[in-house]
Amino acid sequence: YSGVPTRYSYDDLQAITENFSKELGAGGFGTVFGGTSIDGIKVAVKRLDGLSQIKKSFLAEVETIGSIHHFNLVRLIGFCAEKSHRLLVYEYMSNGSLDRWVFHKNPEMLLDWHHRKKIILDIARGLTYLHEDCRQKIVHLDIKPQNILVGENFNAKVSDFGLSKLVDRDQSQVVTTIRGTPEYLRPRRNSRVLC
Repeated sequence: YSGVPTRYSYDDLQAITENFSKELGAGGFGTVFGGTSIDGIKVAVKRLDGLSQIKKSFLAEVETIGSIHHFNLVRLIGFCAEKSHRLLVYEYMSNGSLDRWVFHKNPEMLLDWHHRKKIILDIARGLTYLHEDCRQKIVHLDIKPQNILVGENFNAKVSDFGLSKLVDRDQSQVVTTIRGTPEYLRPRRNSRVLC
């Protein structure tokens, strides 16, 4: 992987995801589909909602997000900005999102304390990088189990760390909604916005 996000055509991503048939999940920013790249590498393709208007700022933000590399951040591999389509291609994390492991109904599938500690430290490393070591400091605004992805060795990576910025830049200056999931916003920020 070269470090620079690859530009994909919409047709390429349709082929990679088998016409968007393997849904992995959905969230506030769009739907995620599983796929396999031409090189045989598993990927997660996020089809973004509501970003079709401004192409230039989307591309600038993709370049910024694509330049951020850390072991505990989900890597942006590529993107598509064709006609009204806006998609992001990420590395695939084989064990899905953390909520799958934290809120599992089967007690045998719950994480032991060793894995929990490892995941917490991984999350802290990823956030520390975003807050303190990144060229352009990024505040996530939506840390929750669904935005922490887990790899095959239970290595945890923060995801969706740039989507808040992507959405803010592409929408008008009249952004009045609270960014993030209300239950996971830090209390001071939440109360300041609501006053």
